[in-house]
Amino acid sequence: MIQENTMMRVARVILAAVTVVLLAGLAACGKDPTPTQPEVPDLTPSQPAISFACSPTSGSKDAVVTVTVSIQHNAQEVGVFGMDLTFPPKMLAYAAVSKGGLTGNWAAVDGNEVSAGNLKIGGFKGSGTAVAKNSSGSIVVISFTVDGTQLSNGQQGQVCIKNYTDDIVGIPPEPVCTSFTLTK
Repeated sequence: MIQENTMMRVARVILAAVTVVLLAGLAACGKDPTPTQPEVPDLTPSQPAISFACSPTSGSKDAVVTVTVSIQHNAQEVGVFGMDLTFPPKMLAYAAVSKGGLTGNWAAVDGNEVSAGNLKIGGFKGSGTAVAKNSSGSIVVISFTVDGTQLSNGQQGQVCIKNYTDDIVGIPPEPVCTSFTLTK
């Protein structure tokens, strides 16, 4: 009889446990399930930007320095652009402007030194291919030769672009500058 009572108590405990589990499950039916899928990453494209850099960043007399202007994640096609570039004319002498990787088949990409240390740069696609929306790459390369005979070793100069026009208007940052260091 004692064994029968023990078995009955064990059965009641098991029945109570099953009832609690069932009731908890039924109560959870109306609730939002916990997500089982990973979060969706932010698919917002990177912000448009213009960048440029001197290569090399330092040099001595007669060295050739190139300044490459690039765009990243442009919001619209680019078929024409313009900008002003300033440079230290006692340190660098303007040599040439050439097409960038994204403008290689354009009708023209050119520059004009309007005064000492001031260039007007521009390009248009003509029958070439517009730079596609959300591209990344160079649009123009400017070449200089180092002079600096009147300057001291280690002196730095700023090369800056500003006054963007046409299809690159509003792409940040503006102005943007980079440094060049004279070595002797």
